[in-house]
Amino acid sequence: MADDDLHDLMSARAALDKKRLSWAQTIAAGGDDGAIKAIIEVQQAIEVINIAIEELEEAELEEDLEEVEDEDG
Repeated sequence: MADDDLHDLMSARAALDKKRLSWAQTIAAGGDDGAIKAIIEVQQAIEVINIAIEELEEAELEEDLEEVEDEDG
């Protein structure tokens, strides 16, 4: 299940990366203030997903460590 969760988070992050690039291109072309607000919101979402990815990876490492410790003893 954790692998599926990680895959979903990575997919969501990739989609947000594309949205961020699109908004950056809009801003570069002289876009309006709405584009600036949108890119800030997308960046915040990316940061939240990055934290979720880190937490999931840490949980997986802890789980793996517990399994090794159980095997050893």
